[in-house]
Amino acid sequence: MRRPLVSVVSCYTVGLLLAEIFHPPLGVLFAITFVVLVLGFALEKFRPWLIWLLIALIGWTNLADRTTVISPHDLRALLGHDTAIVAVRGTLLETPHVKIVERDNQEIEHSLARVRVAGLHREESWQPATGEIIVTTPAPLPANFFAGQPVEVTGVMARPPSPLAEGLFDYRNYLETRGIYYQLRTGSTNDWQLRAPVLANPPSTDRFLNWSKQTLALGLPVEDEPLRLLWAMTLGWRTAFTGDISEPFLRAGTMHLFAIDGLRIALISGMLVALLRVLQVSRGWCGVVAIPVIWFYTAATGWESSAIRASVMMTIVLGGWALKRPGDTINSLAAAAFLILLWEPRQLFEASFQLSFFVVLIIALMLVPLNRLVDRWLRHDPLLPEELLPRWRRAATTTLRMLGRYCALSFAA
Repeated sequence: MRRPLVSVVSCYTVGLLLAEIFHPPLGVLFAITFVVLVLGFALEKFRPWLIWLLIALIGWTNLADRTTVISPHDLRALLGHDTAIVAVRGTLLETPHVKIVERDNQEIEHSLARVRVAGLHREESWQPATGEIIVTTPAPLPANFFAGQPVEVTGVMARPPSPLAEGLFDYRNYLETRGIYYQLRTGSTNDWQLRAPVLANPPSTDRFLNWSKQTLALGLPVEDEPLRLLWAMTLGWRTAFTGDISEPFLRAGTMHLFAIDGLRIALISGMLVALLRVLQVSRGWCGVVAIPVIWFYTAATGWESSAIRASVMMTIVLGGWALKRPGDTINSLAAAAFLILLWEPRQLFEASFQLSFFVVLIIALMLVPLNRLVDRWLRHDPLLPEELLPRWRRAATTTLRMLGRYCALSFAA
Protein backbone atom coordinates (compact mmCIF):
# COMPACT_ATOMS: atom_id res chain seq x y z
CA MET A 1 0.00 0.00 0.00
CA ARG A 2 1.59 3.24 -1.17
CA ARG A 3 -0.13 5.60 1.30
CA PRO A 4 -1.31 3.44 4.21
CA LEU A 5 -2.06 6.30 6.60
CA VAL A 6 -4.64 7.79 4.23
CA SER A 7 -6.85 4.73 4.75
CA VAL A 8 -6.18 4.77 8.49
CA VAL A 9 -7.19 8.41 9.01
CA SER A 10 -10.21 7.96 6.72
CA CYS A 11 -11.57 5.08 8.81
CA TYR A 12 -10.81 6.96 12.01
CA THR A 13 -12.66 10.04 10.70
CA VAL A 14 -15.70 7.91 9.85
CA GLY A 15 -15.76 6.83 13.49
CA LEU A 16 -15.65 10.46 14.65
CA LEU A 17 -18.55 11.37 12.37
CA LEU A 18 -20.56 8.43 13.71
CA ALA A 19 -19.84 9.62 17.26
CA GLU A 20 -21.27 13.03 16.35
CA ILE A 21 -24.50 11.49 15.02
CA PHE A 22 -25.11 8.50 17.30
CA HIS A 23 -24.64 8.49 21.08
CA PRO A 24 -24.81 4.94 22.50
CA PRO A 25 -23.67 4.32 26.10
CA LEU A 26 -19.93 4.60 26.48
CA GLY A 27 -19.69 1.18 28.15
CA VAL A 28 -21.35 -0.44 25.14
CA LEU A 29 -18.82 1.21 22.81
CA PHE A 30 -15.88 -0.01 24.88
CA ALA A 31 -17.34 -3.55 24.94
CA ILE A 32 -17.88 -3.63 21.16
CA THR A 33 -14.37 -2.29 20.52
CA PHE A 34 -12.86 -4.95 22.78
CA VAL A 35 -14.86 -7.74 21.08
CA VAL A 36 -13.72 -6.58 17.62
CA LEU A 37 -10.11 -6.46 18.89
CA VAL A 38 -10.34 -10.06 20.16
CA LEU A 39 -11.95 -11.22 16.91
CA GLY A 40 -9.16 -9.54 14.95
CA PHE A 41 -6.60 -11.67 16.79
CA ALA A 42 -8.67 -14.86 16.56
CA LEU A 43 -10.03 -14.75 12.99
CA GLU A 44 -7.09 -14.41 10.63
CA LYS A 45 -9.29 -14.71 7.54
CA PHE A 46 -11.37 -11.64 8.44
CA ARG A 47 -8.53 -9.68 10.04
CA PRO A 48 -8.08 -7.12 7.22
CA TRP A 49 -11.75 -6.09 7.47
CA LEU A 50 -11.82 -6.16 11.26
CA ILE A 51 -8.79 -3.86 11.46
CA TRP A 52 -10.61 -1.10 9.55
CA LEU A 53 -13.71 -1.61 11.70
CA LEU A 54 -11.55 -1.45 14.83
CA ILE A 55 -9.96 1.86 13.74
CA ALA A 56 -13.42 3.39 13.17
CA LEU A 57 -14.59 2.14 16.57
CA ILE A 58 -11.50 3.62 18.23
CA GLY A 59 -12.36 7.02 16.77
CA TRP A 60 -16.00 6.68 17.83
CA THR A 61 -15.04 5.65 21.36
CA ASN A 62 -12.37 8.33 21.70
CA LEU A 63 -14.73 11.19 20.86
CA ALA A 64 -17.53 9.74 23.00
CA ASP A 65 -15.11 9.48 25.92
CA ARG A 66 -14.20 13.18 25.55
CA THR A 67 -17.79 14.43 25.38
CA THR A 68 -19.76 12.08 27.66
CA VAL A 69 -20.39 13.06 31.28
CA ILE A 70 -18.74 10.26 33.26
CA SER A 71 -17.70 11.68 36.62
CA PRO A 72 -20.35 12.87 39.11
CA HIS A 73 -18.00 15.82 39.75
CA ASP A 74 -18.15 16.99 36.12
CA LEU A 75 -19.26 20.63 35.96
CA ARG A 76 -22.04 19.65 33.53
CA ALA A 77 -23.42 17.24 36.12
CA LEU A 78 -23.14 19.79 38.94
CA LEU A 79 -24.46 22.90 37.19
CA GLY A 80 -26.46 21.79 34.16
CA HIS A 81 -27.85 24.86 32.41
CA ASP A 82 -28.11 26.91 35.61
CA THR A 83 -26.56 30.32 36.16
CA ALA A 84 -25.06 30.67 39.62
CA ILE A 85 -22.70 32.78 41.72
CA VAL A 86 -19.82 30.46 42.56
CA ALA A 87 -16.20 30.33 43.63
CA VAL A 88 -13.85 27.92 41.91
CA ARG A 89 -10.40 26.62 42.74
CA GLY A 90 -8.09 25.36 40.07
CA THR A 91 -4.99 25.95 37.99
CA LEU A 92 -4.36 28.46 35.23
CA LEU A 93 -3.84 26.52 32.01
CA GLU A 94 -2.40 29.52 30.19
CA THR A 95 -1.19 33.00 31.02
CA PRO A 96 -4.23 35.35 30.83
CA HIS A 97 -4.19 37.49 27.72
CA VAL A 98 -5.63 40.96 27.40
CA LYS A 99 -8.23 41.76 24.78
CA ILE A 100 -9.16 45.32 23.81
CA VAL A 101 -12.72 46.20 22.75
CA GLU A 102 -14.12 49.57 21.76
CA ARG A 103 -17.32 50.93 23.24
CA ASP A 104 -18.52 54.51 22.83
CA ASN A 105 -15.20 55.43 21.21
CA GLN A 106 -13.31 54.22 24.28
CA GLU A 107 -10.90 51.30 24.48
CA ILE A 108 -11.80 48.84 27.25
CA GLU A 109 -9.38 46.13 28.31
CA HIS A 110 -10.46 42.78 29.70
CA SER A 111 -8.65 39.54 30.46
CA LEU A 112 -9.39 36.05 29.23
CA ALA A 113 -8.01 32.99 31.00
CA ARG A 114 -8.52 29.23 30.92
CA VAL A 115 -8.75 27.49 34.29
CA ARG A 116 -8.82 23.77 35.05
CA VAL A 117 -11.28 23.46 37.92
CA ALA A 118 -10.55 21.26 40.94
CA GLY A 119 -13.14 22.56 43.43
CA LEU A 120 -16.47 24.41 43.37
CA HIS A 121 -18.09 26.47 46.15
CA ARG A 122 -21.81 26.84 45.69
CA GLU A 123 -24.22 27.72 48.48
CA GLU A 124 -22.49 26.56 51.68
CA SER A 125 -19.49 24.26 51.17
CA TRP A 126 -16.70 23.29 48.79
CA GLN A 127 -17.09 20.18 46.67
CA PRO A 128 -14.81 18.43 44.14
CA ALA A 129 -15.32 19.47 40.54
CA THR A 130 -13.66 18.73 37.20
CA GLY A 131 -13.68 20.56 33.91
CA GLU A 132 -12.22 23.57 32.11
CA ILE A 133 -13.76 27.03 32.10
CA ILE A 134 -13.04 30.36 30.47
CA VAL A 135 -12.84 33.32 32.89
CA THR A 136 -13.42 36.90 31.77
CA THR A 137 -12.33 39.88 33.87
CA PRO A 138 -12.97 43.57 32.98
CA ALA A 139 -9.33 44.57 33.59
CA PRO A 140 -5.79 43.22 33.03
CA LEU A 141 -4.67 40.80 35.72
CA PRO A 142 -1.43 41.39 37.67
CA ALA A 143 1.79 39.92 36.29
CA ASN A 144 1.96 37.22 38.99
CA PHE A 145 -1.01 35.41 37.41
CA PHE A 146 0.52 33.12 34.82
CA ALA A 147 0.25 29.55 33.54
CA GLY A 148 0.54 26.95 36.28
CA GLN A 149 -0.51 29.19 39.18
CA PRO A 150 -3.13 27.74 41.58
CA VAL A 151 -5.95 30.26 41.85
CA GLU A 152 -9.34 30.87 43.42
CA VAL A 153 -11.86 32.91 41.43
CA THR A 154 -15.33 34.20 42.31
CA GLY A 155 -17.97 35.21 39.78
CA VAL A 156 -21.10 34.28 37.85
CA MET A 157 -20.93 30.90 36.14
CA ALA A 158 -23.10 30.26 33.07
CA ARG A 159 -23.09 28.60 29.70
CA PRO A 160 -21.41 30.72 27.00
CA PRO A 161 -23.83 32.90 25.03
CA SER A 162 -25.49 31.60 21.88
CA PRO A 163 -25.34 33.65 18.65
CA LEU A 164 -27.70 36.63 18.57
CA ALA A 165 -28.93 35.66 15.12
CA GLU A 166 -28.63 32.70 12.78
CA GLY A 167 -25.40 32.74 10.83
CA LEU A 168 -23.42 34.81 13.35
CA PHE A 169 -20.38 33.50 15.18
CA ASP A 170 -21.37 30.76 17.65
CA TYR A 171 -19.10 31.36 20.64
CA ARG A 172 -20.69 28.51 22.61
CA ASN A 173 -19.96 25.95 19.90
CA TYR A 174 -16.45 27.40 19.47
CA LEU A 175 -15.68 26.75 23.15
CA GLU A 176 -17.38 23.35 23.25
CA THR A 177 -15.13 22.04 20.46
CA ARG A 178 -12.29 22.82 22.89
CA GLY A 179 -13.95 21.04 25.82
CA ILE A 180 -15.07 24.24 27.56
CA TYR A 181 -18.74 24.32 28.55
CA TYR A 182 -18.91 27.20 31.05
CA GLN A 183 -17.87 30.82 31.28
CA LEU A 184 -17.14 32.56 34.57
CA ARG A 185 -17.62 36.34 34.61
CA THR A 186 -15.87 38.25 37.38
CA GLY A 187 -16.51 41.82 38.52
CA SER A 188 -12.89 42.92 38.93
CA THR A 189 -9.37 41.66 39.57
CA ASN A 190 -10.25 41.57 43.30
CA ASP A 191 -12.22 38.38 42.56
CA TRP A 192 -8.92 36.60 41.84
CA GLN A 193 -6.69 35.16 44.54
CA LEU A 194 -3.53 33.09 44.44
CA ARG A 195 -3.48 29.86 46.43
CA ALA A 196 -0.58 27.96 47.91
CA PRO A 197 1.83 26.84 46.69
CA VAL A 198 2.42 30.08 44.79
CA LEU A 199 4.90 29.84 41.91
CA ALA A 200 7.67 32.43 41.96
CA ASN A 201 8.63 32.57 38.27
CA PRO A 202 6.54 32.38 35.10
CA PRO A 203 7.19 29.53 32.64
CA SER A 204 10.14 29.82 30.26
CA THR A 205 7.84 30.41 27.27
CA ASP A 206 6.41 33.53 28.92
CA ARG A 207 9.88 34.85 29.66
CA PHE A 208 10.90 34.20 26.06
CA LEU A 209 7.81 36.05 24.80
CA ASN A 210 8.56 39.10 26.96
CA TRP A 211 12.19 39.08 25.82
CA SER A 212 11.10 38.84 22.18
CA LYS A 213 8.75 41.81 22.52
CA GLN A 214 11.48 43.92 24.11
CA THR A 215 13.98 42.89 21.42
CA LEU A 216 11.60 43.78 18.58
CA ALA A 217 11.00 47.17 20.21
CA LEU A 218 14.69 48.09 20.46
CA GLY A 219 15.44 51.45 18.86
CA LEU A 220 11.79 52.46 18.61
CA PRO A 221 10.71 55.52 20.61
CA VAL A 222 7.18 54.46 21.61
CA GLU A 223 4.86 51.47 21.56
CA ASP A 224 2.63 52.30 18.59
CA GLU A 225 0.30 50.44 16.24
CA PRO A 226 3.00 49.27 13.77
CA LEU A 227 5.01 47.75 16.64
CA ARG A 228 1.92 46.01 18.02
CA LEU A 229 1.13 44.59 14.59
CA LEU A 230 4.72 43.37 14.35
CA TRP A 231 4.31 41.60 17.69
CA ALA A 232 1.04 40.09 16.45
CA MET A 233 2.56 38.88 13.19
CA THR A 234 5.70 37.33 14.68
CA LEU A 235 4.62 36.28 18.17
CA GLY A 236 0.85 35.79 17.92
CA TRP A 237 0.25 38.68 20.35
CA ARG A 238 -3.54 39.06 20.18
CA THR A 239 -3.88 42.20 22.31
CA ALA A 240 -3.07 44.35 19.27
CA PHE A 241 -6.47 43.86 17.63
CA THR A 242 -8.97 46.55 18.48
CA GLY A 243 -11.99 47.08 16.26
CA ASP A 244 -10.39 49.82 14.16
CA ILE A 245 -7.23 47.75 13.59
CA SER A 246 -8.82 44.39 12.86
CA GLU A 247 -11.70 45.55 10.65
CA PRO A 248 -9.58 46.44 7.56
CA PHE A 249 -7.84 43.06 7.71
CA LEU A 250 -11.18 41.28 8.12
CA ARG A 251 -12.64 43.09 5.11
CA ALA A 252 -9.54 42.34 3.02
CA GLY A 253 -9.52 38.68 4.06
CA THR A 254 -5.97 38.92 5.39
CA MET A 255 -6.44 38.22 9.11
CA HIS A 256 -4.62 34.91 8.59
CA LEU A 257 -1.38 36.90 8.28
CA PHE A 258 -1.42 37.28 12.07
CA ALA A 259 -1.97 33.59 12.86
CA ILE A 260 1.01 31.40 13.71
CA ASP A 261 0.22 29.01 10.88
CA GLY A 262 1.93 26.54 8.59
CA LEU A 263 3.55 29.21 6.43
CA ARG A 264 5.34 30.74 9.42
CA ILE A 265 6.43 27.38 10.82
CA ALA A 266 7.65 26.28 7.38
CA LEU A 267 9.65 29.51 6.90
CA ILE A 268 11.31 29.17 10.32
CA SER A 269 12.10 25.51 9.69
CA GLY A 270 13.45 26.22 6.21
CA MET A 271 15.70 29.05 7.37
CA LEU A 272 17.00 27.01 10.30
CA VAL A 273 17.70 23.91 8.20
CA ALA A 274 19.34 26.02 5.47
CA LEU A 275 21.62 27.66 8.05
CA LEU A 276 22.58 24.31 9.56
CA ARG A 277 23.31 22.82 6.14
CA VAL A 278 25.55 25.79 5.28
CA LEU A 279 27.44 24.97 8.48
CA GLN A 280 27.74 21.39 7.15
CA VAL A 281 25.57 19.84 9.85
CA SER A 282 24.32 16.38 8.91
CA ARG A 283 20.65 15.76 8.12
CA GLY A 284 20.14 13.77 11.31
CA TRP A 285 21.47 16.55 13.53
CA CYS A 286 19.46 19.12 11.55
CA GLY A 287 16.32 17.28 12.62
CA VAL A 288 17.52 17.00 16.22
CA VAL A 289 18.02 20.79 16.38
CA ALA A 290 15.15 22.07 14.20
CA ILE A 291 12.26 20.01 15.61
CA PRO A 292 12.66 21.17 19.27
CA VAL A 293 13.09 24.78 18.08
CA ILE A 294 9.80 24.85 16.18
CA TRP A 295 7.98 23.29 19.15
CA PHE A 296 9.50 25.88 21.49
CA TYR A 297 8.30 28.62 19.13
CA THR A 298 4.83 27.04 19.14
CA ALA A 299 4.80 27.00 22.96
CA ALA A 300 6.12 30.57 23.22
CA THR A 301 3.36 31.89 20.95
CA GLY A 302 0.58 30.42 23.07
CA TRP A 303 -0.01 26.90 21.69
CA GLU A 304 -2.35 28.13 18.97
CA SER A 305 -4.20 25.30 17.22
CA SER A 306 -2.90 26.33 13.80
CA ALA A 307 0.67 26.35 15.10
CA ILE A 308 0.29 22.92 16.70
CA ARG A 309 -1.06 21.45 13.47
CA ALA A 310 1.78 22.97 11.47
CA SER A 311 4.38 21.79 13.99
CA VAL A 312 3.07 18.22 13.91
CA MET A 313 3.19 18.24 10.11
CA MET A 314 6.67 19.77 10.03
CA THR A 315 7.91 17.27 12.64
CA ILE A 316 6.79 14.39 10.43
CA VAL A 317 8.31 15.91 7.29
CA LEU A 318 11.59 16.91 8.97
CA GLY A 319 11.79 13.60 10.81
CA GLY A 320 11.44 11.62 7.59
CA TRP A 321 13.99 13.85 5.83
CA ALA A 322 16.45 13.59 8.73
CA LEU A 323 16.11 9.79 8.76
CA LYS A 324 16.59 9.74 4.96
CA ARG A 325 13.19 8.20 4.33
CA PRO A 326 11.31 8.79 1.04
CA GLY A 327 8.75 11.56 1.49
CA ASP A 328 5.12 11.68 0.38
CA THR A 329 3.14 14.85 1.11
CA ILE A 330 -0.29 13.21 1.21
CA ASN A 331 0.84 10.37 3.49
CA SER A 332 2.60 12.86 5.79
CA LEU A 333 -0.56 14.99 5.86
CA ALA A 334 -2.62 11.93 6.80
CA ALA A 335 -0.12 11.05 9.55
CA ALA A 336 -0.35 14.57 11.00
CA ALA A 337 -4.16 14.53 10.88
CA PHE A 338 -4.30 11.12 12.56
CA LEU A 339 -1.98 12.14 15.41
CA ILE A 340 -3.89 15.38 16.04
CA LEU A 341 -7.30 13.70 15.97
CA LEU A 342 -6.04 10.89 18.19
CA TRP A 343 -4.93 13.47 20.76
CA GLU A 344 -7.95 15.79 20.38
CA PRO A 345 -10.75 14.31 18.21
CA ARG A 346 -12.98 17.40 18.60
CA GLN A 347 -10.67 19.34 16.28
CA LEU A 348 -12.28 17.61 13.30
CA PHE A 349 -15.30 19.88 13.75
CA GLU A 350 -13.30 23.12 13.80
CA ALA A 351 -13.36 25.18 10.63
CA SER A 352 -9.67 26.01 11.00
CA PHE A 353 -8.73 22.30 11.07
CA GLN A 354 -10.86 21.54 8.02
CA LEU A 355 -9.49 24.48 6.03
CA SER A 356 -5.87 23.79 6.98
CA PHE A 357 -5.85 20.15 5.96
CA PHE A 358 -8.10 20.37 2.93
CA VAL A 359 -6.17 23.29 1.46
CA VAL A 360 -2.89 21.39 1.79
CA LEU A 361 -4.55 18.21 0.45
CA ILE A 362 -5.92 19.95 -2.64
CA ILE A 363 -2.57 21.65 -3.26
CA ALA A 364 -0.78 18.30 -2.99
CA LEU A 365 -3.25 16.67 -5.40
CA MET A 366 -3.45 19.46 -7.99
CA LEU A 367 -0.07 21.17 -7.98
CA VAL A 368 1.95 18.47 -9.74
CA PRO A 369 -0.51 18.04 -12.66
CA LEU A 370 -0.85 21.82 -13.00
CA ASN A 371 2.94 22.28 -13.07
CA ARG A 372 3.21 19.58 -15.73
CA LEU A 373 0.57 21.39 -17.77
CA VAL A 374 2.53 24.67 -17.50
CA ASP A 375 5.74 22.88 -18.55
CA ARG A 376 3.94 21.37 -21.56
CA TRP A 377 2.72 24.79 -22.68
CA LEU A 378 6.23 26.26 -22.41
CA ARG A 379 8.02 23.30 -23.96
CA HIS A 380 10.26 24.08 -26.96
CA ASP A 381 11.27 21.81 -29.81
CA PRO A 382 12.73 18.67 -28.12
CA LEU A 383 15.17 18.18 -31.05
CA LEU A 384 16.66 21.62 -30.49
CA PRO A 385 19.25 21.82 -27.67
CA GLU A 386 18.43 24.47 -25.09
CA GLU A 387 21.85 26.09 -25.57
CA LEU A 388 20.86 27.06 -29.13
CA LEU A 389 17.78 29.00 -28.02
CA PRO A 390 18.07 32.81 -27.96
CA ARG A 391 18.97 34.19 -24.55
CA TRP A 392 15.81 36.30 -24.39
CA ARG A 393 13.67 33.23 -25.01
CA ARG A 394 15.36 31.22 -22.27
CA ALA A 395 14.90 34.12 -19.83
CA ALA A 396 11.26 34.56 -20.86
CA THR A 397 10.59 30.82 -20.51
CA THR A 398 12.13 30.74 -17.03
CA THR A 399 10.10 33.78 -15.95
CA LEU A 400 6.84 32.42 -17.40
CA ARG A 401 7.45 29.01 -15.82
CA MET A 402 7.96 30.59 -12.38
CA LEU A 403 4.87 32.78 -12.84
CA GLY A 404 2.88 29.75 -13.97
CA ARG A 405 3.88 27.78 -10.89
CA TYR A 406 2.80 30.62 -8.59
CA CYS A 407 -0.53 30.91 -10.42
CA ALA A 408 -1.01 27.13 -10.20
CA LEU A 409 -0.37 27.21 -6.45
CA SER A 410 -2.86 30.06 -5.94
CA PHE A 411 -5.48 28.35 -8.12
CA ALA A 412 -5.14 25.06 -6.22
CA ALA A 413 -5.45 26.84 -2.85
